[in-house]
Amino acid sequence: MDPQNIKSIHWEKWTAVSTVVMALCALVTSVWQGYSFQQHNKLSLRPYLEFEANMDPAADGRTALVLLVNNNGLGPAEVTNVSIEVAGQRPQTAHGIWPALGIDNTKMCFGAGNVARFYKVGDRQMVIRAADEPCTLTQAQFDQLLKTLKITLHYKSLYGEEFVASWANE
Repeated sequence: MDPQNIKSIHWEKWTAVSTVVMALCALVTSVWQGYSFQQHNKLSLRPYLEFEANMDPAADGRTALVLLVNNNGLGPAEVTNVSIEVAGQRPQTAHGIWPALGIDNTKMCFGAGNVARFYKVGDRQMVIRAADEPCTLTQAQFDQLLKTLKITLHYKSLYGEEFVASWANE
């Protein structure tokens, strides 16, 4: 072996190795950036469902009531499960709230909406409504509704994260 050849630096090997190292660093950085971007989007597109109750006094000491669900978050929400309990009963839908309270719904002015659905950002849905003049609630009906109504919504985000929103006057 030639001693001159042993001590010489092979620049082409160092260039090839450094190119591979830079490519691996670029790949790791790219994967990390993609993960970071996805986490940011999960936080940025998080839905937030909450209940809104609008109550107004009506004639003869009665009360007008509208209960709504609003999506006040930054992303869409899909309600996957709705649980309703009122006056010791578990109606399957919001339409069953009025009969569970013993309220005659034949007037067809007591409203109820389908809550188990997809909510876009800023969307709102009526849960129950007793706001027209012949359909306002007496004080006893209103008190019973507020004391016994419990609604729980299970919903998920665009990324499949699961959340819960509840309405209960406890």
